[in-house]
Amino acid sequence: MSKIIKTSTFFVDIDGTLVKYRKFHTLSTSKLEPIQEVIDFMNKSYDEGCHIVITTARTEEYRNFTINELSEIGIKYHQLIMGLGRGTRIVFNDKDPNNPDLDRAVGINLIRDMGFKNINLTSIIGSYESD
Repeated sequence: MSKIIKTSTFFVDIDGTLVKYRKFHTLSTSKLEPIQEVIDFMNKSYDEGCHIVITTARTEEYRNFTINELSEIGIKYHQLIMGLGRGTRIVFNDKDPNNPDLDRAVGINLIRDMGFKNINLTSIIGSYESD
């Protein structure tokens, strides 16, 4: 049986993570400020085969506006999920019984607008082999 390399899926918030935080009612009148190191990391991950899901509490009425902003900042992604609650986002996933020490769900809380300051992503995220 051959091994399969499994890459990560990233669920990435927009406001405060990909771009500097702005309140919804100021989106069309405030300056779009990308957080470039996060965008660069996500684009590199996309190019390496990872699945990128952009998430946001922005409502559906902002969909076209948001798609245009994502295009403007140059982020590569597979899916855009809008209208999420503003509360804690929780991911449930199973553990691989052949690799029980590997966490297959990880949460990383970035300080708003600060990008990856003081975070060692390579120690947290990585692909792995499985049957």
